Amino acid sequence: MFGGVEPGQVVLVAVNTILAASAGALAAPVITRARFGMPDASLSANGWVGGLVAVSAGCAFLPSAAAVLVGLIAGALVPFSVEVLELRLEVDDPGGSISVHAVAGIWGVLAVGLFGRFPGNGSGQFLAQLVGVATLFGFVLPVSWGANYLLNRFVPCRATREGERQGMDLFELGAGAYPDFITHNDEFSGR
Repeated sequence: MFGGVEPGQVVLVAVNTILAASAGALAAPVITRARFGMPDASLSANGWVGGLVAVSAGCAFLPSAAAVLVGLIAGALVPFSVEVLELRLEVDDPGGSISVHAVAGIWGVLAVGLFGRFPGNGSGQFLAQLVGVATLFGFVLPVSWGANYLLNRFVPCRATREGERQGMDLFELGAGAYPDFITHNDEFSGR
């Protein structure tokens, strides 16, 4: 056994991972082109990672066609999720990590129950996956949010406005992280 998978299935895991990531990387630019008139490179990369995240839950148990479908749907969900989180809910997630890891991950967990092929009797797998997602929303999310809330009360995690304006490398370290990449002159910044 290799990570819970028979040695013959390792190739299936690799193929499904590549297929889902590729499908996610193709779906995101198609969605962004249709919605905004041009593909978005950042959302395309997030769609690629979203496909990887989504297929990770069941890459050993999915047929390859299902892995492509899982990646396509994950890659399509990511741009919509980024838009909803940032513009409608005003969640500060500039890298889109909630969309990539939470939204695409939850889709991937549910997709295992929908499309997975399991040895023996796989009935009830969708219900098991649904219970897992409910546990994430009902226990893990409130506990982790509460822990972060308490931690933030004692050690604030948010950068100051001056640190955000100046850039954290200059603000905390006193030196630019990319000295060859200058975006503005000192005469344009407020003192």
